[in-house]
Amino acid sequence: MKQVLIGLGILCAALTAMADTNAPSAQENFEMGVRFMQEKKFAGAVDSFQQAIAARPDFFEAYNNLGISLVQLGKQGLTPQKQLEFYQGAADKFAKAAELRPNERITYMLWSETLLLIGDLPVDGKIRLSCYQGAVERCRKAVELAPLEWEAYNKWAVILSTKLCDYASDDPTRLKIYREAADLFAKAAEHARFSGELAPIYSNWGSTLVRAARLANDPAQRNSLLAAAVEKFERSARAVPNAAATYAMWGGALVERGKLSRVRGDLRDAIDRLNTSLALNPKDPTALYNLAIAYALMDNCVMAVDALKKCFALDANKAFYNAAPQDPDLMGCRGDVTFQELFSASIAPGLPSYNPRLGDAPR
Repeated sequence: MKQVLIGLGILCAALTAMADTNAPSAQENFEMGVRFMQEKKFAGAVDSFQQAIAARPDFFEAYNNLGISLVQLGKQGLTPQKQLEFYQGAADKFAKAAELRPNERITYMLWSETLLLIGDLPVDGKIRLSCYQGAVERCRKAVELAPLEWEAYNKWAVILSTKLCDYASDDPTRLKIYREAADLFAKAAEHARFSGELAPIYSNWGSTLVRAARLANDPAQRNSLLAAAVEKFERSARAVPNAAATYAMWGGALVERGKLSRVRGDLRDAIDRLNTSLALNPKDPTALYNLAIAYALMDNCVMAVDALKKCFALDANKAFYNAAPQDPDLMGCRGDVTFQELFSASIAPGLPSYNPRLGDAPR
């Protein structure tokens, strides 16, 4: 009986050895996952990378690629909850990859981007803030590892200027965040080498300077910030001449400067840049709204109303439609009949949408 059991044990061991021999190796599963990624079959990629990790738990590249595949599945998610599950899974994989190789910059960049995706979902405010702060910390680590690379500086600055600034307690604190972001954009521009790299850096930099200008109380400081923003948009356009968004932001900055300077040349330049943007992308409601403001400030209500009509046709959420009647930049057109007709449901025909100041002198 004992000999039979021993014989069965040997047979089982032999069968197990045969099964192990026939099973794909960690490397084979990894290569299969890469092929799935190339074919955009991310569910298959996830399965392959998981099998590669099961066979080799310290497989750094498999963890990174598994994280990337989970992010791609999250972007295809049908519900925010499903997206959250995929993104959180990806963040865990990047954390493991960083644990295995703490000095790999790419892992921290991927991890930072994933935390941003989580923060942008409808999650609790504390979780959102934690994600954005975590994303900044991963960028900081990437900069420490590769101080001559531009991407981490740029991403870090974008997070500060578009995410964390919303959590500032007051305008001076927010202005300080914008200045920190501007310094980081300067470092990114210093290390970037190609036009395709420089264009988004200068564009993001200019946008941050415009936001800072809106918070500045001193007119001279505001004008200086806007002048710097205009110069950054010009550099961006020189690097990549056909980017509609750059011309739209450039035009918006010139509108802001025109409101401050009251120089018609600034407004004419704004109209030119906004029209260039719209020639490249006619379906940008923000560019159309800024164009309407520029024309209104130039006392050209015909063209302002025309731009507003086109804007409202693209304004799915009616954000611009609701803002326009009370926008002080459009005040010069409120007495215009065609302007009033745009808001027939909310503005009585022939009446201004504001209350003129009372006075003793007859008008």
